[in-house]
Amino acid sequence: MDVLAVPADRQKGWYLSLMAPNTKGPEYAWLDPSRLYCNPQALADCVKDLLSRFHSDPIDLVAGIDAMGFILGASVATTLGKGFLAIRKAGHLCVATQNQNYTDYTGREKTMEVRLDVLKPGVRVLLVDQWIETGGTMRAAIQLVEKLGATVVGVAAVAIENTEGGKWIKENYKFSHCIPEALQSQVDGKYLNFFESFNK
Repeated sequence: MDVLAVPADRQKGWYLSLMAPNTKGPEYAWLDPSRLYCNPQALADCVKDLLSRFHSDPIDLVAGIDAMGFILGASVATTLGKGFLAIRKAGHLCVATQNQNYTDYTGREKTMEVRLDVLKPGVRVLLVDQWIETGGTMRAAIQLVEKLGATVVGVAAVAIENTEGGKWIKENYKFSHCIPEALQSQVDGKYLNFFESFNK
């Protein structure tokens, strides 16, 4: 599918076929969802789908996770008319921060941080990331928000895989993602037949 094409029938998740499969090997993520952000209708529909479960929820702030969560999170924040908070990889903020260690989807130990002067008791936060595979990164972001007394309204991502960590998020927090239920097992299995489903 051409990156700027828009089908006449825009069923939920049509834009998933724009994602680019891995051509570089196992040390990289198996998909690159950032290609769908190049299509303005795809990005708008993705954000609309992510927000569909949160229409009745009061949200004060959207927080996105470094780095690809910045793109999607900022788009969500703009659509809602809310502010955006960047949750950063450690060492990038020049102000006082709260830190949280975690293990990412590659199995590497990392640290993320957030500034101290935004998240406070009573602030309701929607957390956004591009993709939740093992759930370690999102769980660390949840811990940061809650350590500072704010409330996690929910979690949104293009996909939430049914790993142990992904299931923990789904069981403990309101969530939204863009994968139709019929395609979830394919996403969990990391194979690409779902592209054919949208390109017929």
